[in-house]
Order: sequence, then C-alpha cells, then structure tokens
Amino acid sequence: MNIGLAQRLRDGTWTLHTTTERAGLMPALLRGQLPIGKFIGLQRSLHALYSALEPALARHATHPVLAPLHQPALARCAALAADLVSLHGADWATALALPAAAQAYADHLTELARSRPTALAAHAYVRYLGDLSGGQALRRIARQTYQLPGDDGTRFFDFGPPEQVALLARGFRQALDTLPLDEAGVLTLVGEAQWAFGQHVRLFEELDAAPALSA
Repeated sequence: MNIGLAQRLRDGTWTLHTTTERAGLMPALLRGQLPIGKFIGLQRSLHALYSALEPALARHATHPVLAPLHQPALARCAALAADLVSLHGADWATALALPAAAQAYADHLTELARSRPTALAAHAYVRYLGDLSGGQALRRIARQTYQLPGDDGTRFFDFGPPEQVALLARGFRQALDTLPLDEAGVLTLVGEAQWAFGQHVRLFEELDAAPALSA
C-alpha cells in the first residue's frame, strides 16, 4: 500500500514528538506552571519563525510542490503579533530579545526559501499541524494559567470552532499527500522535519534556561 507523505512525516518524527514535549520549558507549560514571562518569550520566538516561513510560502505560492500548502487561513503571524501586544505591549518587537535558537531557525527558513524552497514543506507540516492539534490544548492551558480575558494572548491558537480546526487539519494533510515528490524528495522532507523538531528542542531548552521576560 502506498503511504502518503503526511503519514511518512508522522512516522519519521513520531519519537521526536515526545522528546520535544518534554524539552525545556514545555513540561512547566503543560502543567500550567510556566511564568508568563517565559510564555511571552516562547510567543516572541514563534513569531520570528512564522515571519520567515509565511512570506516564504507566499513567495513560492506557484511552486509545484509548495502551492497546495500556501493556505492563508493557517497564517499565524498577525495573530502572534496581536497576542504579543496584549501580553507585553506595542514595543514588543524591539523590547523582547530573540533567543539565538529562534534566530538560527528563522535564518534557516530564509536560506531554504532562497536555495531549497521545497524543504519549507517540512516546516509547514511541523508548525501548522502542531498548532492544529496540541496547540488547541495549549490554548486552554494558557487561558487558565494566565487568567487571560477573551482571546487576549491566545489568538495564535485560534483557528475557529473544533469542526473548523478538524477541517483545516484534514485539508492540510490531504494537501501534503498531493505533493509531486519522488522517494528521494520524501526522505529529504522527513529529514528536514526531524531537524525542525531538534531545533524546537534547542529553542525550548534555551528559553527555559534564560531569565523570564518582563510581561
């Protein structure tokens, strides 16, 4: 039986999911014990990633491999920026330092957009399907932990009601399965997704070791 790309990526990164969930600040976040300053640092870092990934996907919107993955409904940049204004203030972009691991990740995405755009598909897989699955639980945890009113500070996680979230996740997996890749291309994307998980581990560990940002 032919296994689709979405399943190949899932199988190739399965053990890394657990490693990433246990890395750095993640256990404290999942327990509802992470200081809000560290949560802000995480959101600041994710904004840097999406600021590199999403313009790259838009730039290559007609690329034969990437075209199906350019889905504006999934875009997170604007929501993260709004969350950072709510959580920190309008000066967040200049006041909040970017961790080295986040900068390295953003730089990597920028280089991929220039030299190997097909590899961006792996990062879209890691981020968007993570947001559409585990990110929904993180939204509930963050709202409760930090007593956030309404959508303030959690717009990043908001893709609409549960049925819309499920529809977007299913549609993205189906889009992955349509990508015109040979076996070498699939293996390249699996390797890139594995790198992405490893870089998330490095980021979570760096954020955990750093002083909490001021809210």
